[in-house]
Amino acid sequence: MQDATTWAALLGRWMDLAKAARALDGQDGGPWQRALPAIITYEALSQALPHIGELSVRERSYALDQAAVLLEARRSDMDDAFDELPPVVAEADAAVVATIAETRRSFAWTILWEGPDTLAVPDIPGVPARGSREGAMAIMLPGTLALPGEPIAWWTGRDEPMLARGVAGCQAIPLDVTLQVWRHFDTSGRACEDRVRHTDDDGPSSAIPMLLPLVAGGEHLEVPELPPGWPPKDAGTIEPPPPVHWDAPREWFSD
Repeated sequence: MQDATTWAALLGRWMDLAKAARALDGQDGGPWQRALPAIITYEALSQALPHIGELSVRERSYALDQAAVLLEARRSDMDDAFDELPPVVAEADAAVVATIAETRRSFAWTILWEGPDTLAVPDIPGVPARGSREGAMAIMLPGTLALPGEPIAWWTGRDEPMLARGVAGCQAIPLDVTLQVWRHFDTSGRACEDRVRHTDDDGPSSAIPMLLPLVAGGEHLEVPELPPGWPPKDAGTIEPPPPVHWDAPREWFSD
């Protein structure tokens, strides 16, 4: 009932705006009337964007992209209607831009290696993004051997333009939580399984965390020096490839 009430109130407001636009123009077809669809779009986006988290993971990216496309289209309408945007319109535009950015940063954007083979994680220049002093991000360091079906990088509360382009053909997915991959070794030094857990959860004993934080609490961390024989970079430890088990719910990737 709350959603119905909200949209009913918005509809009433938009009808009032239509009347006010005609009064401001003093005639039919004036600039305020031509700008009215854009003003309504701004308000609709402002109401809808905070609810994107209620969509399935696969729908979230599309919804955010569509919001940006819709905003750009309505800006074109505004440019046609006014030589200079009225302050109230400029403020509405800026508010929607800020809401889109805030909504994007609220998710844990996670890149999942899809396979089918093992991936030697590449070196990605510009990661982490030096222009941002916010949020957190973690990634498997270059040369780490990732197995199909596990996360290789994530970031939240910040922008990572280079990672947002995708890695090895895999695109980021907006999740609600951050994840860690733990590689578990047996007494012979061979990997027997990878386990995917929430970052708040401890890993199995004798397991190595694969995703190393490079930004935490907005602070850029020093990239650790890994020894030459670091097990997660040794192909001999994952022949044959061990299974990947998800202790965190995996329905995010199945919708």
